[in-house]
Amino acid sequence: MALKTAILGVMLRVIVSTAWGQTLTEDMVEKMGNNSLFTRWRPYSHFSAPAGWMNDPCGPMYDPVDGIYHMHYQFNPNHVNWGNISWGHATSSDLVTWTDIDNNPGNGLAGWQDGEAKSIGTTTLTSDHHDPLMYNHLGIFSGTAQPVNISGEVDGTILAFYTSVSRLPTSYTLPYLLGTESQSLAYSTDGGVTWQEYANNPVISSPPDGWNVTGWRDPFYLPLPQLDTLLDNFEPHYYAIFGSGIKGVGPRMPLYSAPASDLTNWTFLGALWEPTANSTLGSLRETGSYGFNFEVSNFFAIDDRYFVSMGAEGGEVSFHDRRWSLWNEGEISTRPNGSIAFNPVSGGASDWGILYALTSFNDTKNNRRIQYGWASEDMNNFGIMQQGYQGALSLARELFVKETSGVVHNPADTTPGNSRYMSNPNGTWTASTLGVRPASDVVAGLRRSSHHIQSHCSKKKCSNTSNIRLPSTLSNSYELKLNINNTTGITGVTVAASPGREEYTNIYYDPSKKSVVLDRAYSSQIRMFPNTTLAGYFEPYQMAGIRGCKPMTEPIEMNIFVDGSLVEIFVNDRFALTGRIYPSREDSNGFALYNAPGVSVQYEDIEIWDGLLNVWPDRPMNSSSELVFDTPAETNNYTWWEGN
Repeated sequence: MALKTAILGVMLRVIVSTAWGQTLTEDMVEKMGNNSLFTRWRPYSHFSAPAGWMNDPCGPMYDPVDGIYHMHYQFNPNHVNWGNISWGHATSSDLVTWTDIDNNPGNGLAGWQDGEAKSIGTTTLTSDHHDPLMYNHLGIFSGTAQPVNISGEVDGTILAFYTSVSRLPTSYTLPYLLGTESQSLAYSTDGGVTWQEYANNPVISSPPDGWNVTGWRDPFYLPLPQLDTLLDNFEPHYYAIFGSGIKGVGPRMPLYSAPASDLTNWTFLGALWEPTANSTLGSLRETGSYGFNFEVSNFFAIDDRYFVSMGAEGGEVSFHDRRWSLWNEGEISTRPNGSIAFNPVSGGASDWGILYALTSFNDTKNNRRIQYGWASEDMNNFGIMQQGYQGALSLARELFVKETSGVVHNPADTTPGNSRYMSNPNGTWTASTLGVRPASDVVAGLRRSSHHIQSHCSKKKCSNTSNIRLPSTLSNSYELKLNINNTTGITGVTVAASPGREEYTNIYYDPSKKSVVLDRAYSSQIRMFPNTTLAGYFEPYQMAGIRGCKPMTEPIEMNIFVDGSLVEIFVNDRFALTGRIYPSREDSNGFALYNAPGVSVQYEDIEIWDGLLNVWPDRPMNSSSELVFDTPAETNNYTWWEGN
């Protein structure tokens, strides 16, 4: 590997804030060295790689033997772009604070340094046993893990199921190269410190016969006793789905099964679901587009309800100019040929912003389903060498069935949407949807070191925002809760504002457009950074009036987390939107309530927790690593990946 020139890189890491002044400009950034902006916009209250490139969360799980949570992630240490992709690894006892796992103990380096946190990497150690050779020498793509051995026994083993890559490039827009992807196993018997490849990898060598695939990757596997019953399997099985698609036909979720006693023996059961290319469940604005190829697909049950989630490629539209992160609820049945069919009945966006590659796991410690997603940077490829890393994960999100009773609904409206409706004897309806909220215990942990501010509202006091006492500035990491009882127009908050309002970000609910908005038009004076608005569909329920009174609009509860550049917005436990902001000024930390001129607002309580916990206590604030540039030989003349 050839070293990338580091202009003043190490020297500037700590002193950049004062040496380069209060406000950054494009010219300043371009002259700065590698890693010199490492701490400037870094989120410290979220999961992130110690340095370098990261993307999809992989193999999140709880190990009941050691009482430890594991999180892997797509990792390219010492680089700021995707390439030579492997898995990084960290563990936690509580999903709040995390520790990098040193996968090369004894060499004098800490787990956060360079590539020490890399757990499952590209290898040719067993390639002489396989055809084709070097089944994973170009990448360890995404996958899942379970706390079992290959015989399905819980004995302290961690079994990872991942996509092994031997040909590149790959994209749903390109012809699929035969042998690009296969599916392989790796396991650890020492708590994830060291890993071994299964000797007879890959365990699934090629896509289903007759499929001209757009992709075939990211195995998601788990036990599903409900499917055992449906398929008359008397022996417990595990089931796996993949993200895939058939060119010219549509995206697909191929379904496989293996007996729990032999998790190397997988059988193709057909496509779980067969949507048409670039179709949508309901209105495009509410339920999104399925695009042409699925990635990081999930299939799981919550109680007696069945859900899928997936990244959908190729369905970009003017109001959502990026890949979709979607969920659908559905009913399952058997087809005449005996295969399992998923029939969607409701759905929407898992996240309306930049979050992608969302995956989930059964948190058996707390009997709940926890979801994470990858928050990419949004820097328009500007300043990434100076920042020295790309990517983070969302907060831990709890998925649950959210039911709201007393809703007014028109039964003549049969178009599928975010909710399904069940009638009640009193003439009202119960709206049911997939709920999403930041995990309460994780949030409580993040608040441990914070300063709590609360404004209790009365109708007289909180109808006039000038009467509400709140701080005018906040730190770089905080949570706020804003309850809006009713409003006649755009209502929300302003964050990351400079004293003279040269830059600021508005977050608000717009009832006229049925949307929640992250308005970044003035988020940064560095115009190389995108200033596009991120918005998602949100329509409050109409609630039946009491004693014959007219229906009322459901109150709005916004729960917002700002952590460095990362912004996560949750609304009413059934909406999420993630974005990035990169203020140029260090004093852009102003905060205020916000509503459009002439809007009448009735607030309820407003709470702020300022100064959230640093969840990486064993890392220094600056955990940057020296950046390197791969040679032409290592990248097939830069056709496999960019190399930096």
